[in-house]
Amino acid sequence: MWTLKINKEKKLLIFKISDTLTLDELSDILNAIYVENDGKNATYNRFAYLSGLKDIKIDIDLVTSRINQFRRCVNLDNPVKISLFIPQRYIGGFSSIYKSMLSDDLFSIEISDSLDKCAEYLSVDKKLLEDAVK
Repeated sequence: MWTLKINKEKKLLIFKISDTLTLDELSDILNAIYVENDGKNATYNRFAYLSGLKDIKIDIDLVTSRINQFRRCVNLDNPVKISLFIPQRYIGGFSSIYKSMLSDDLFSIEISDSLDKCAEYLSVDKKLLEDAVK
């Protein structure tokens, strides 16, 4: 299960992903970013709160293909910042996979287990992130 909050003032998408991430859920998330709101969400920075994530039930090759398919739909004027909040025990494996999927000039990625660092990276108040993931 996942939730999305949109802060239009800060141009920030805040995702909270809990328990298990499936391909269907990933597809829904990508639709929320790249299709809904006439694609305007694709230009917003993103914060993903993944502290409740226990299992990823997705083939990595399929994930990469699906993400790249959506990314080709949008032309960005400025790089999008993506900050992932991940508990320390998952950072090593998850970060290398995610960075390999999105490592180009269009995206800048920070992976951390600190909300302070996530907020600083996204240039937003930490309270905004805390309130959004409650």
